[in-house]
Amino acid sequence: MKEKFKVEFLEEVLDFLDVIEKKARDKILFTIDRAKIKNDTALFKKLNSDIWEFRTLFNKKQYRLFAFGTKVIIG
Repeated sequence: MKEKFKVEFLEEVLDFLDVIEKKARDKILFTIDRAKIKNDTALFKKLNSDIWEFRTLFNKKQYRLFAFGTKVIIG
């Protein structure tokens, strides 16, 4: 399947992903990859005209990463 958008991570997000547990990180990255090919507002939704949100629930904890722009820069 063709990806709908490209993702570019800010350094701070990469630092955050490095310090959380591996299983949580893997699920977050899986969620982002899945959102690139599937429309699912539970995974990726528009909050306003400029801000999008990736949501991942893992081990009863909600992880939220925000995206901006047409390239989807996560910060």
